[in-house]
Amino acid sequence: MKSTKQYKRYKKVKDFLLRSDFNGFTKNELFIMNFIKKGWGHDIAALSNMAEAIANLSVSNPKQKELYSTLISEVVKRAIHRKVSPYKKNIQNVPNLGKYGYYLEHLNIILGAYKKVTTNDQYQNLNERITIHLINNSMSYSNVHADLLPYVKMKWSADQAAIIYSAWLFDRNYGTELSVELKNKWLKYMSKYRIHKKTGLFKTEVLGTRKYSEEPRGCSLSYMIHYMGRFAPNIALQQWELYKKIMSKKVFGKMGFREYLPDYKGSWTPDSGPIISGIGIAATGLALNAASTVEDKVTFKKLESTMNPFYSVFSKAEFLPLINIMTKIGTDLLSSSIWLNAETKQKWFI
Repeated sequence: MKSTKQYKRYKKVKDFLLRSDFNGFTKNELFIMNFIKKGWGHDIAALSNMAEAIANLSVSNPKQKELYSTLISEVVKRAIHRKVSPYKKNIQNVPNLGKYGYYLEHLNIILGAYKKVTTNDQYQNLNERITIHLINNSMSYSNVHADLLPYVKMKWSADQAAIIYSAWLFDRNYGTELSVELKNKWLKYMSKYRIHKKTGLFKTEVLGTRKYSEEPRGCSLSYMIHYMGRFAPNIALQQWELYKKIMSKKVFGKMGFREYLPDYKGSWTPDSGPIISGIGIAATGLALNAASTVEDKVTFKKLESTMNPFYSVFSKAEFLPLINIMTKIGTDLLSSSIWLNAETKQKWFI
């Protein structure tokens, strides 16, 4: 491990995965569950970032394949567990995968990471089934965006980027080209209809169901650029440079990313986390992942410099009564997994 902090994050993830009593995430493991009981999808997102981090480590340290194979197997088991899965039963027995694109995008990434780490085809059929389902669902709409949840009328382009990435990952693992048509149609749609005229950044949500739908948002762009960086690296880099220029901000000499443009009055949401002096906690944390994916080492170090002092304080206060709830925003399994994914980043395919 490159640092003591990185080792702490790795150990937190490893200890969680080697526990034998998993029965869903708890509020001690996910910050959001102290306020929203069902966790707002943070559980499957945490597992997805764990999977990517483990795959990164397996590439950089292939001698530990057996350990990483064990860990990634545990990620899969938790991802399909009834307390995480929206289907509440074995996904293999679900006849129609339905409109659960958000869950499926992350499960599909996990299955792709599993194949990369283990070289095992145990989940190939499920991986392929999810990939084809997500592609068909996306292509059934003129906006080329899949349904994310059956009970929420909202489609974020960032999630569609993750969906395409998961299909691209299947292609890379199995030598297919299932994602190509979807990728090309989505990129064409985004460039034609979803560019914010004033900034050139991608807008957030395609159905127009939210006040911010036609605006760029920091948490969305950080998330999107990370996933696009694999299947559309040139466009991801263009968006990243614009994003840095327009939405990065310094406070007391430390760099962060705005959640909203300076002239837009927006409030915090479960996606953004707290917003402090305009800087979004999620936008900045997820930007670590984006920066490492597009290989912007300078910005990555600046963001680490911003976040490390908070991590040190939060880690020390994590077990203190009363105040420990707020410290979990920087130390829970979601933030730890995202950071571990970012700081261990490797190219999986040459």
